[in-house]
Amino acid sequence: MDTFRHALVAASVGHTDLATLKAAVELAGGQSEVTLLDVFEPLPPWRRTVNVEGRVIDVEGLMLEERQAKLAELISEAGSPTGVTADVTRGKPVVEVIRHVINHGCDLVIVGEPAPSKSGKAGISSDVMQLLRKCPVPVWLVRPPSDTGTRILALVDPEVDDPPHRGLNDLILEVATEMARAADAELHVATAWEFTGEALLRSSAFVSMPEPDLELLLRATEDEHRAHLDELVRKHGGHDVGARIHLAKGAPTEVLPDLAEELGTSLVIMGTVARTGLSGWIMGNTADEIVRSVDCSVMALKPIGFVSPITVDDGTVE
Repeated sequence: MDTFRHALVAASVGHTDLATLKAAVELAGGQSEVTLLDVFEPLPPWRRTVNVEGRVIDVEGLMLEERQAKLAELISEAGSPTGVTADVTRGKPVVEVIRHVINHGCDLVIVGEPAPSKSGKAGISSDVMQLLRKCPVPVWLVRPPSDTGTRILALVDPEVDDPPHRGLNDLILEVATEMARAADAELHVATAWEFTGEALLRSSAFVSMPEPDLELLLRATEDEHRAHLDELVRKHGGHDVGARIHLAKGAPTEVLPDLAEELGTSLVIMGTVARTGLSGWIMGNTADEIVRSVDCSVMALKPIGFVSPITVDDGTVE
């Protein structure tokens, strides 16, 4: 697909298996590059070599060779597809993945993780969460089943009025529409909405609003949200691929994961939110909770202008 031209599969950050690599290859469709990257943390100097009966053995070198062999085997099991290469390096996994993205112009990072259990324990490692927060390009968190899926759910907030948020909405719809078209998948677009003060209007002894009037007000508010969402979907050709619109009433962290489960969603595409300035864009509580709550794969997109706190030169966090 045209949106992504060079995908990086981060083997060292999450759980990468054959299915995850195949998902990357399927997305590339033979038209894009796929790099399978493994990273291992360097050994302390005193452990890098050992002396066995007068023969010095390079332990780190052996580790490097073993990792390279495993990646080669994984690529072979995937059918040795065209355009797939492997690389192994030393360092901190999250830092090295982001540095590789910046240095080699990757535009998507793919990482596998087991789905969270129904008991509420999320199957997301701290490294994956760091990558979701700090990687400057979209991150596709692949969970079983590891394909682009038959049902894609794009989560947006059409009520925002600042340019970065509007741009993020546009990006979400562009990616979701193209992926749905490429995979011949159902596309669903959803937003969560609430009417501020509804509880007060229903229960306060000091505010008198007849129930029919309140229902009319709620319906008018919902219609306004629907019109904005429909306009956004239409702008990006969503209706051309049969996009279905959903307005979930309630807190986003509650109603959107419920909607994803109800629809049998294969892939959720969503954005991150901002706190301060473009260089301070972070993964907010809403996005964080949704990623942890849904059982399906998630693709998290960054706003245009996002600057990773990890530098290329030394890999430190600013």
